[in-house]
Order: sequence, then C-alpha cells, then structure tokens
Amino acid sequence: MPLLACAMLVGCWLHLRQAGLWPQAAYVAMILGASVALAGLAWLRLQFPAGSTRWRGLRALLTACAAAELVFGLAGWRAVPRVRDRLALELWGVSRQVDGVVRGLPARDASGARFEFEPTPGQHGLPSRLQVSWSAAGSRGPPRLRAGQGWNLPLRLRPAQGLANPGGADSELRWLRQGVGGLSSVRLGRTVAPAQRRPELDHAGAWQRLQAWREALRTRLFTALDGHARAGTLAALALGDQAAVGEAEWQVYRATGVAHLMAISGLHVTMQAWLAGMLAGGLWRRLRWRGVPLPLRLAAPWPVGAARALAALAYAALAGLGVPAQRALLMLTVALALRLCARRLGWAQVLAAALCAVLLWDPWAVAQPGTWLSFGAVAALLLAEPRGGSARHDPPGPLRRRIWQRLRAAAGAQWAVSLALAPLTLVFFQQVSLVAPVANALAIPVVTLGVLPLAVGGFVLPAPLDALAWRIAGGLQDAVLVPLRVMASWPLAQWQAAAPAAPALVLALPAVLALVLPWPWRLRLAGAAVLGLLLLAPAARPRPGHLEAWMADVGQGSAIVLRTHRHTLVFDTGPPLGRVGEAGSRVLLPLLRQLGERRLDLVVLSHADADHIAGAGALARAYPGTAAIGSVASGRLLDLGFASADRCLAGKAWAWDGVRFEWLHPDPGNRLREDNAGSCVLRVASAYGSVLLAGDLERAQEEALLRRPPPPDLRADLLVAGHHGSRGSSGEAFLQAVAPRAVAVQAGLLNRYGHPHPQFLSRLRARGLCPGRTDLHGALLWTDDHPRRLRAWRFAPRRFWRIPADSCSTAQAETGGSPQIGPELQ
Repeated sequence: MPLLACAMLVGCWLHLRQAGLWPQAAYVAMILGASVALAGLAWLRLQFPAGSTRWRGLRALLTACAAAELVFGLAGWRAVPRVRDRLALELWGVSRQVDGVVRGLPARDASGARFEFEPTPGQHGLPSRLQVSWSAAGSRGPPRLRAGQGWNLPLRLRPAQGLANPGGADSELRWLRQGVGGLSSVRLGRTVAPAQRRPELDHAGAWQRLQAWREALRTRLFTALDGHARAGTLAALALGDQAAVGEAEWQVYRATGVAHLMAISGLHVTMQAWLAGMLAGGLWRRLRWRGVPLPLRLAAPWPVGAARALAALAYAALAGLGVPAQRALLMLTVALALRLCARRLGWAQVLAAALCAVLLWDPWAVAQPGTWLSFGAVAALLLAEPRGGSARHDPPGPLRRRIWQRLRAAAGAQWAVSLALAPLTLVFFQQVSLVAPVANALAIPVVTLGVLPLAVGGFVLPAPLDALAWRIAGGLQDAVLVPLRVMASWPLAQWQAAAPAAPALVLALPAVLALVLPWPWRLRLAGAAVLGLLLLAPAARPRPGHLEAWMADVGQGSAIVLRTHRHTLVFDTGPPLGRVGEAGSRVLLPLLRQLGERRLDLVVLSHADADHIAGAGALARAYPGTAAIGSVASGRLLDLGFASADRCLAGKAWAWDGVRFEWLHPDPGNRLREDNAGSCVLRVASAYGSVLLAGDLERAQEEALLRRPPPPDLRADLLVAGHHGSRGSSGEAFLQAVAPRAVAVQAGLLNRYGHPHPQFLSRLRARGLCPGRTDLHGALLWTDDHPRRLRAWRFAPRRFWRIPADSCSTAQAETGGSPQIGPELQ
C-alpha cells in the first residue's frame, strides 16, 4: 500500500507539471489502459501468489506504474472540462445582466457579501460558475441572499485570476479545484439596471437545501449571541465560515501556530466522530432486545463505526463539505472501513490507504499545504506513540502519577508534531512558530473538548439553552485568547527563514525521525543539529556588486523590492486590497519571507497616495527599527511605526555593496508635496545594469527633470514606468533620455483607469519595446546579470491552469529587443 500511495503521488505530481493539457480522449485511453493493467496484475497475483523475488519486484513495479498512470489520467480527464469552462476572452471587463442562482453559503462582513453564482444555461461565453462580490454601498449592504435564490445581477466580469507572487497562494489553481470559471462584481449606480430577484429561477436542489440550512443555522447563532465578540469564531468552528473571524484574531492564531484549530480539519472531524462513537458504544452495551443484550446480536464495533461515520459525515456537511473536510472525511472513512473489515494493517498502510483515497478524490490536493501538513501530523503522532503500551495501559497508581503520565504523553505528542511540521512550514510559509508547542498544548484541549462540542451541540438544543451553550463556548475561547495574545507578542514567537532547498528537505526527514523515535541520544543530537541548520540557513542573495529588483503583483498600485549582496530596500508598499487587508501583509511580507529577508534597511514611500503606502504599517510592525524616507510628512511616517523618517531630495546618494543609489526628484528647494508631482524618483546602478523607479511622475515633472542644469543621468536598463503606464507619463523625450532596454508596468487587471494606456503602449512599441506587466504576468524579476530580461512569475514555469497572456507580439524587434511573453521576457 505505501508503494501504491507513492506511485499515485508521482502521477499527481507529473500531472501538475503539465504546461498544457492533452485531448480528453488521451486521458480516457490512459484510464482504461491502467485499469486493465491493474486488473490483470491482481489476477496474476491471485493465480500465482508465490514466485521468485525478481517476479514479485517486477509485479510491484508494474503495479506502481499502472497506479501512477491511472491517477494521471483521472486528473487530466477532470481538468480538461474545467479549463474549457472559463470566461470567454471577449467578456473580460464587460458589464452585462446575468441570470442565475446563488450557490453555497454567502459570506458577509462589513464590506459586503461574496458568494458563488450559477448562470442559467444558454448565456454565451459565461462559465457554469462565477464568484461574485457585492460591495456595500455606503451604509446599505447587499440584500439578504440565500442558496437557491434566482437573481438577475448587473455584473462586471473578469477572469478567475488573482495576484501571482513568490510566497503567495496560486489563485488560479484554487479556482480550478473549486470549479469557478470567472470572477465578477455587482455594479452599482444609476447607469445600470438594478439587481432583481427572480423567483422563477429558484432551484431547490440537494446542495442548495444544504447551504440554505447552514445559512439558517448561522443566522440563529448570530441572533442568539447578539454581537458577542467570538460569534465569528464559533461560526468558523461549527459551520466552516472562516470569513466571520476578524483579521486581528487570525494574526494571533497564525503567530502562535494554532490557526489550524479555526479551520475544519481532520482533528475536528475525528473528534466529533470519537464523541459519537463513545456515546453510541455506551448506549449499545446497555440496551437489550427481547431480553438479549444487543452486543450479543451485533458486535459493538459495527454500530460504533456506523455512528462515527455518520457523525463525521454530518459535521462535514454542516461545515459545507469544503476541501479540508472532504479530505478528513475520506481519511476517517478508510480507517473505519479497514477496522470493520478486521484487517490488521500497520499505521503506515492505513495512512497510505487514506492518501490513495484522497488523491483519487482530489488529485490536486498534492499542491495544497494542508494535505502535507495533515498527513505529516498524523504520521508524527503515530510514530511518537510508545510501542510498549501507552500511559493509559500502565497499572493503577497514585493520581499524581497518572496525571503526570498523561501530561508527558501530551507533551510528547506536541513535541513530535511540532518537529515533524517544522520543515514543511518552512517550505510553505517560510516561518515557524516557536511557541506553537505550548500554544497548541493549551488551545487544543479547550477548543476540541470544550468550544467545538458546545458550538456544534448548541444547534440541537432548544432556546434558550442554545444561547447558553454558545456563550459558554465564547467564554472559553476568550479565556484561550488571553495567553495566546501574550505569546503572540513575544519577540521570538515566530522564526523566519528562507525556504530550504530540496537536498535539505531530504536530510530533514531522518533528522525528524531521530528526534521523534526513541533512538540513541547521539543520533538525536545530530538530528537537532540538522534542523537547526534549516532554521539558520542563509538566503540566496545577489553577489557582491550585483543588483536585483522584484516588481510585486499588488493590483492597481506599486511595490518594488531592491536587493544587493547585504541590503534590502522596499520602494512603495502597495494599495489596499478590499476586505482582505492591504498589500503589505498580503503580498510583501510573504514575498520577503520567501526571499529569506529577516530585516529591511530602508522603506521608501514615493508619495502619499493610498495605492503606494497602504502596506507601510504592516512592514513597520513586521520589521521594527526600519528607517523610512519619501515624499510623505515625517510625522505620518513615525506614526506608522518607522524608527526614523526623512525626505527624498535630488542630489542625495549613497552606496551599498558596490551599488549606487541616487535621488533624482524632487528638487531640494521645493516645499514638500505628497501628490504625484512630488513623487520620489530613484536611480540604482551597479557595474552591470541600472534601474530607474519613476513613482507616479507625470509629464510636466518629467520635462522639468530633463531641463534641470546640469541634466541628471537618466539612462537605465530597466524602467519601472511612472504612474502605472498612464497616458500622461513616460513621454517621448523622457523615454529617449532613459533609453530603457526593458520596461515594467505595475497595474491591476482590467483596472478602471485603463492602465497601461494604449498611447503609452504605442510609444513603447515605436521603440521596439513590449513591457512586462504585473496584471498579466504576475510579479516580475529583473537582475543585472541579464539587464534586457524580465522573468514573469506567473509563467515560471508554465502550467496548464494558468491563463495565458498575450499582451504583445512574441517576435523579436530589430531595435531594443522586444520581450517575449512567457517564463522570461527577453
């Protein structure tokens, strides 16, 4: 079984590395061929159970190859229709009236509502499912939406594409897994028809009835608690509505490593199943039928197993049958089925069987951190369990001794899980919570044995007992939050480190085993040394005298990271990002963690527009002691939390690691201006290449810069276009003075300003240039090793689920070298 699970993992991994999908018939042929091969191999094993070692090895190899082919074919067969079911290109940015049905549980907060919407068939170019955002207009929010309701909505359509940055989530793969083919927002205003309720389109299918039931339960919970601070937390635990938890509370959970407790995870599903099994077993052993005890008619494991399976299914349905709940339900079902069939399998075989079931159900789970963390935690717990009997099997003794044994067992389990997941959390999140063992030891018993049962059990209690149960649960959660907030505020609550390379991960596995298993202390010390090296591993940086620049994909805003051999500068910090916060915490901090940055030397805020400074506070809090400089009032910068503040003034220059930094604008004699006209302009040059960052400089300031005596040196290999490529920036004279060999534009996809403007693009085309665009290509990387090349994060490497970009011709121009759209923009 472990060999089969490994083979399926390889098949899923190969599928996810496809740059493009094959015809669906090819995947069908692979499925049929693999099925026939597996059936034939199984028949041979039954007919000839004995055989030479060579024959058994060959049979195992053929079985593994057939299993990999089967899961590869199944994944491709499911992916083809989902990739086809996407918003048509001609509808990108188009506004139109769409008839459809609300699907799923709408998520509501102060900013509005978000829900899935199924357009009625026959509407050309629309996918079968849209994700809709309905923003609150002033103090009036969207109407009450319920699953199954029919509506006619004025929608502005856009592709199912999110921000693409190092360290960030792959939004396009997430939408593919969920079957969402497009995104949209409800248009509000007098120029469009208002949203209209369409009762004739109502659809009361099983899924819609389930979501309507969940909506009714959520309303009952919020009504009973009447504004209680932990109402959102209880909704997340009981109903899977994680959007109801506030961002400040999420930050505490992330910093202390207990965020998994607020999601519907295998721990919660298993706990509900265990409680149901315990109640069913106790009841079954006490009941009689016609004077005969029920256990004599049917062995207790069968009704107990059925109760556990039904409880797990009910809780997963209550939580909306999300992907984590589905994965946990599959794992538990496989384990129960093997136990009821009296199969005496080792823990590795049971875990491998569960993994096979998960991969057959969801082949894209391999790309999700939750899958690896879930299986890694379960494996660590099973490895850490004493082989000679646990504390509960020890002979009776004093109460103090039994309590001590229980505490030791719980501490050992937390130690094993924290050690096992440390390399994985470094890979996925580039940080490890050092207080996680203590925080989890405190939070897990309270949440799983107290808060969660009360949150779920409140739904089966009559009023006013339901409100009492929920208030007790909220009080318990408040009590847990007090020490968690204290631990989150500790200086070393989280340790950041660069993501370990593949060879380091190979070494991490035996290191974890050495610390979890009862091996000699010499081996344990060696394992601790290896894990310590992972935590202290230095990040890859430019060589001395070299320079690199990351243009982050932050939507309609600007955020650039400049790195030399030992220094890091952030130029602008991005815009607000609606309900999810701002670009500092959502984009820049994950990117900086991915790069292994433990400190910042300077943060530049080119001017005071929100699309350039919204994330500044998040950086100041994450990197205390950082200095700031820009065309923003010093008092405002200090209020954000920076250690010092200064203005950017033309003529000032400095050098880091052989790289020269020089301010070109604004003039020292001018008063402070916080608008576009006062934007900081920075030129950075190494011996191998140069970058010009123009902020939001407009045409008038560009011309004034060109007329300044003596004229500044504007030449640069890379120009980050001013004002997101607007019509009034990067004029002909300015482009001629800069003479860029590559141009980058930071703008939001289908933004309302029309950036980059067609006139700006035509000026670049006239010079044989095609810009790298964050709205189409994701984050862009430039290095002075290849000063004419931009590397596009969205296409590095190409994957079949990523929406292709086609912003300009791929043909090379004779002058300047037109960049190609793809993994590298030449």
